[in-house]
Amino acid sequence: MNRLRIGLIGPGAIGETHARAIRALDETVLSAIAGGTPEQIATCRNGEDVPAFATPEAMLANAAIDAVVVCTPSGAHHDAALAAIEAGRHVLVEKPLCVDPAEAASLVRAAERSQLTCGVVSQRRLEPQHQAIKALLDEGRLGQPRLIETAIHWYRSEAYYAEKPWRSATEHGGGSLFNQGVHNLDLMLWLFGAVTSVQGKTATLGHAHAVEDTTAALLSFASGTLGVIVTSTALPPGRPAMLRLFTDRGSCELANDSIVRWDFADVAEPPSAAGVGSAASDPKAIGIDGHIAQWRDFVGAIRERRPPASTFRDGFEAARLVEAIYRSAGEGRAINPGEIAAEAIDAG
Repeated sequence: MNRLRIGLIGPGAIGETHARAIRALDETVLSAIAGGTPEQIATCRNGEDVPAFATPEAMLANAAIDAVVVCTPSGAHHDAALAAIEAGRHVLVEKPLCVDPAEAASLVRAAERSQLTCGVVSQRRLEPQHQAIKALLDEGRLGQPRLIETAIHWYRSEAYYAEKPWRSATEHGGGSLFNQGVHNLDLMLWLFGAVTSVQGKTATLGHAHAVEDTTAALLSFASGTLGVIVTSTALPPGRPAMLRLFTDRGSCELANDSIVRWDFADVAEPPSAAGVGSAASDPKAIGIDGHIAQWRDFVGAIRERRPPASTFRDGFEAARLVEAIYRSAGEGRAINPGEIAAEAIDAG
């Protein structure tokens, strides 16, 4: 079987993570790079002779590639992903799909018209403990969901924000909810379904920039279940991401990749992931295992002509839920995420 030839757009820190994951698989090969500094390009090349292009458009027009991964700052995902779709390439986009829900809706329409494989990086869905809990919930073996809580009590220094100015820019999703919390927010949607109302509060408590570094929100799910999400990058030294699920039959708690409490008497505790690093105080500590799993799933989706683990529609739902929380915080009232870009997703 031919290896999938990948073009990488945006060879920064997360681009390097993808380059390493692509190199680790037999099914993929890094075949082109677009954008970045000479140092970033050299790091992603890792001594290999990989063609580099100044722009995504030049890469798409001249490189022999089957798919692209978009690793630019979050606010710049739309144009690069859309160009790749229009050039007939499969597309994997780093989280979040887009900061602007209307742009996310635009990508959903383009992807579904194209019939290409288009996915969003949501590697936490693929960890064995989350896969097992999702299956048990779907089968009804854990009972009726009642409450889900997640907390990202992390810390990022001023140097972290100074290193990449987009990290403190609202237009690039630099807040703690979009940049750090979106993975667990995605897990909440995946496990418990659609949200019909949010009430949010945001604050900047520990940094000298305008974008929020702490968010708290109450979620009401369509099922009647309630949820709570708290995200922060202002809480030193940082703790592993927490997820708690409660049903009418019991509860469980996860700290990063480990199940630390399992209170379902008649259901065996699922295995936990091994070696997934915590980004509580260091974003580089996550390792590449999750991205290897994401790429393995993405390649399988292309070969098997099935949806990837996280689709552009999933990415849209996460983007508009974040927007609803921010809008609720700004307006001081409950917001239905369905009101946001509702007409855009099915327009055209």
